[in-house]
Amino acid sequence: MTACAKNLVRHLAMSILLSSAIVAHADSFIVVSVGGKRFTAKIENSETGRAFMEKLPLTLSMTELNGNEKYNYGVTLPTASKYYSNIEAGDLMLYGSNCIVLFYGSAGGYSYTRIGKLTAKEGLAAAVGGGTVSVTFDKAKLAAEIKMVGNTPSVSAATNRPEGTSITTLAAQTLHAAESEWKDYDTLNAAEKSKFRFFKLKAAVD
Repeated sequence: MTACAKNLVRHLAMSILLSSAIVAHADSFIVVSVGGKRFTAKIENSETGRAFMEKLPLTLSMTELNGNEKYNYGVTLPTASKYYSNIEAGDLMLYGSNCIVLFYGSAGGYSYTRIGKLTAKEGLAAAVGGGTVSVTFDKAKLAAEIKMVGNTPSVSAATNRPEGTSITTLAAQTLHAAESEWKDYDTLNAAEKSKFRFFKLKAAVD
């Protein structure tokens, strides 16, 4: 493996370790796309939150209500509702068992199950507008930049790899061999698997 390839695999290993730190957090992050804008939302580590994540990606036609919320009936999730006297813009809630509600203004006085919350709400009201709007919920692409680096033509040339073989493929081959040798690999959780991958990649280039 050339020096350039080693540096790229080290970069991939560090990115995997960063991802493992994110995975280790109780909550998950998603991207909410609406009105040409993208927002990040933090999803609750709850039965409701996990069930919602399993349904992604979702694109919903959300109806206007009360000048502060958009809602859609049709997605059924587990409930653990409680009374909220104060709801803020950016709150993503479940009303009943099958109504997804995205608040873009303050509200309160009803019972909901919390799904999650936008990490920033600036521009949300303008993005959703005043009528029915299409909203897409999708898992955050944490490793997108890794794929971009691995498949860049200049990178492929510098590492002397066969045409069409990315640095991520090279790393995947290393990881597959290591995982196959360790019979307990499948018993690890997501964070432990990420750390395992990091150390195996690091060992391959040290």
